[in-house]
Amino acid sequence: MAIRGIVVAGGSSKRFGRNKLVEMVDGTELRHHSIAAASTACENVIVVGFDVETNYSNVTVVRENPPGSGPFAAVAAGIDELAPETDDVIVVLAGDLVSPSDALPALIHAVTNSSADAAVIVDAHRRRQPLLACYRASALLTLFASTDPVNRPAMQLLDGLHVIEVSDGGDWSRDIDTPADLESSP
Repeated sequence: MAIRGIVVAGGSSKRFGRNKLVEMVDGTELRHHSIAAASTACENVIVVGFDVETNYSNVTVVRENPPGSGPFAAVAAGIDELAPETDDVIVVLAGDLVSPSDALPALIHAVTNSSADAAVIVDAHRRRQPLLACYRASALLTLFASTDPVNRPAMQLLDGLHVIEVSDGGDWSRDIDTPADLESSP
């Protein structure tokens, strides 16, 4: 079993009005918060996005096909590139998370110490965060074998899966969607 990662970093940032992933948060481009977290926790990481430069030796950048076809398709592209074994564990992170690092041990522990297909962070509003989650590779491989991934919402990653909910232990699920979110960033 290996722990592998996918960072979804190719959105259009419609609510933000420009590419939010290159905005600086705590002295670092926003997307690099998730890339760094995944790179530290995972054997190898696929960043699905565009115009991403990274110095991590265990990170590869790819693009979903067709480009702009959504987060579900991005995770599918990441799985295609990873070519995981069925017993692998896949960490999936949105590229707009401010501080996902502390969530990863809890998510990985929840999946590897249970029979669940996935562990997902549940935010303060009780919303599941499918792009702050950990999945069994076997579950994702089965899902993508029978589903056209193009233009599907991220929430459909959880369809039909036995999911463990992990409460947000702080600001783990905090993301940047609008300029106001960025301005309120510490």
